Amino acid sequence: MDTVNGAMQRWLEDVRDKGVKLGLERIQRALELAGSPQRSYPSALVGGTNGKGSTVAFASALLCAGGNRVGSTISPHLSSYRERFRVDGVIATDSELDALATWLRAPINACDELAGFTFFELGVLLALCHFQDSRVDAALVEVGMGGEFDASRGSDPQVAALVSVDLDHQQFLGESVEAIARTKARIAPVGGLLVVGEAREDRLTVIREEAQAVDCELVVAGLDYRWRIEGGRFSYRSAQLKLSDVSLGPAGSHQGHNAACALGLVEALCTRTDLSLPSPEQCAHALTNLRIAGRLERFAPPSGGPAFLLDGAHNPAGARALAGWLVSLPRAGRRHWLFASMADKERSQVLAALLPHVDSVVCTAGTSSGRFEPPGRLAEEIRAVAGPELAVTYAETPARALEQLMAQARPEDEILVAGSLYLVGDVRALLGLPLA
Repeated sequence: MDTVNGAMQRWLEDVRDKGVKLGLERIQRALELAGSPQRSYPSALVGGTNGKGSTVAFASALLCAGGNRVGSTISPHLSSYRERFRVDGVIATDSELDALATWLRAPINACDELAGFTFFELGVLLALCHFQDSRVDAALVEVGMGGEFDASRGSDPQVAALVSVDLDHQQFLGESVEAIARTKARIAPVGGLLVVGEAREDRLTVIREEAQAVDCELVVAGLDYRWRIEGGRFSYRSAQLKLSDVSLGPAGSHQGHNAACALGLVEALCTRTDLSLPSPEQCAHALTNLRIAGRLERFAPPSGGPAFLLDGAHNPAGARALAGWLVSLPRAGRRHWLFASMADKERSQVLAALLPHVDSVVCTAGTSSGRFEPPGRLAEEIRAVAGPELAVTYAETPARALEQLMAQARPEDEILVAGSLYLVGDVRALLGLPLA
C-alpha cells in the first residue's frame, strides 16, 4: 500500500513498533539536533477529537488562496506515508523523504536520549524539516492524540485550534469529557491564541481554565465568530470577515463546523504574523473547491457497479456524523457495510449509530497495522447486537472482503467503507484511486 521506499522505508520499519509514548522531551531533543527547523516559520496546531484533519485541509486551502506558501501535516495517512507531508497541497516525493532520512537518521540514532523514538515522533520531525527545506510561509500541524504530551507541540505554535472534544482514546486521555478536554486544551500556546470550535459548556469551562493558566487568548465559536448552514449553503461572520451562501466542497453538514474553525484559525494566524489574509472571494473559492479523501467520499466506478461511500468514522461522534449523512442520501438498492476497527476502540456507540442504516456487514482487518480487532470477533460482536435478521460475515483482508462484496452486490447497491481511516486507505488503493 505504501509507496515510500529506500532510506525512509528502512527507518520507518525500525520505528514502526515503538508504540505510543507521550511526552515532549524526545521530539524537542530531535528538533534541536536538526537545527530547530520550527523556528524558521510560524505554526498553527490543530487538535480535537474529530475534524482535525478536515480543519487542517480547510485552513491550508484558505491560506494558499491568500497567496501564502503553506506546509501541512496530518495523521494518519490513507494509502501512503508521503500523504502526511504537503506543501501547498502537494505531497512530498520519495526522493525528498529519502534525503531527509539520510541526513537525520545518523544523529538521531546516535543520541542515547532518543533510543525510544517513535513512529509518530519521526513524522513530526520529518514534517517540520521538510517545511523548512520548502521555505514555507507557515505550517499547519495536526495533533496526534490528546494534546498536553503530544509530539506535535514541538512545532512551537503561535496559535492553535481545538475543533471538538468527545470520548476517544480513554485509556490514555481519561474516562470523562472533562478530563479529555483538559489534556486537549493544553495545546493552548503560552501567551498565544486558541480558537475553540466547542460550544458545550462542560467542555468550555475546562478549556477556559487551561487557557487562562497560560495567558492564552480565546476565540470561541458562537461568541467571537458565528456560522451556519442552511439548505446546504455555508455562512460565516467575524469582526473582520464575512462570507455568505458558500457551497462547501466536502460533504456533510458537520463540515460547516470544521470550515468555520479553520476560518477562525486563519484569521488568528494572519493577525499575529505577516501572512496575507485571504479576501472573502478567495475564501469562498477555496472552501468550494476543496476535496478531502476518505471523509464522506463518494466514488462511482467508471465501469459501473455499486457506488462506494468512504469515511473514516472510528468513534461515536464520527459515526453519528456519518449516520446523519447516510440519512440524507436517497438510495435505490441495498447498503453493505465493510467494517474494520482497531482493537482498543469502544464500538457499541459506533454500531448503534450505523447499523440502522445498512442491510449487511462484512468485517475485515486493515493491512497496515497489527492492532486491528480480528474480523471473526467483530462479526460475533455485531451478531450479538443486531440479531439474526442482519447478514454478517467476515473476510481476513480488505481485498478478500471486497471480492465477497462485489460478488453479492447489485449495480444499484452501495458499499459503505467505514470504521478506520486505514481501512479506507486500503480500499482506496484497491479501487485504484489516487493518493489523497
